[in-house]
Amino acid sequence: MDPTAALLGGANPFAALTFIAAPALLTNASSLLLLGTTNRLARAVDRVRALVAQLEHLASSEKTLAQIELDLMALAEQRVRIIVRAMTAFYLAVGSFAFGTMLALIGAALVSPSHDSTRVWVLRLTIGACVIGVAAIMSGSLALVFESRITFRILTEEAGLARKRFQSGPIA
Repeated sequence: MDPTAALLGGANPFAALTFIAAPALLTNASSLLLLGTTNRLARAVDRVRALVAQLEHLASSEKTLAQIELDLMALAEQRVRIIVRAMTAFYLAVGSFAFGTMLALIGAALVSPSHDSTRVWVLRLTIGACVIGVAAIMSGSLALVFESRITFRILTEEAGLARKRFQSGPIA
């Protein structure tokens, strides 16, 4: 049996509405994820800039501190790369869900029951676009999990560095 038969058959008048509303809601969810990720990117870029500024002010006698700051900057750069990958995935999700919504609207409005093969293709393309969008959300979310772990590592190292500075004086 064709899995799309329930949506095409007309047994449930809300099936088409649900099929159109789901991608639209997922587009909104993707947009919110993208907004949060954009904020994360701004904070990560600011952090890299702050580390660069700190490095510029270190004296040549503070080699150990400079190496620690360089290590932190490498982690911060890795964090930025992961966030950019997550943003790319969320942009793909937004585009996929918007495309899926548009296809569903076109299919509901323009494709008549007499064009059964066209209806099936529009439905399959809509489902395909939504599957791509869901996979992109999952990919972007997973990337943000890794980015959060790097952020925690940076925070832990900075806290340890601050404890060393204030417990034993300057690090040389």
